[in-house]
Amino acid sequence: MIEDPSPDGGGPSPYDVLAPAGVTPWTTHKDMRDVSFELLARHLMTPATQQAWDEVRGVRRRLLVDLLLYDVDLAAELPLAAADIDRELTAVSTEQPPPDATLPEEAIARLLDGLIRFDV
Repeated sequence: MIEDPSPDGGGPSPYDVLAPAGVTPWTTHKDMRDVSFELLARHLMTPATQQAWDEVRGVRRRLLVDLLLYDVDLAAELPLAAADIDRELTAVSTEQPPPDATLPEEAIARLLDGLIRFDV
């Protein structure tokens, strides 16, 4: 899972804070309600872990946290992304801009349009 970076630097993910207790995004809601007992048994219940547990123990709040997580298979996606970047750079480099010129805005826009995709 990849977490969308918070623009306000909101601190660590609740899942990162609760990881020592075995909490992951795949932890069931039933198991999540009992995490406090695991935290207490391992002497891990601190104000930070209490706040993290509060964020993910309720369904509505957990959905908000999970909204910013993306299930991405990096091993499969990285080679495809590298190939896309190489292809776009090759296409841009064949336009042969003058040696002292920067890339035109149209070329930059095409490069970004080709690299940014929204898969559902």
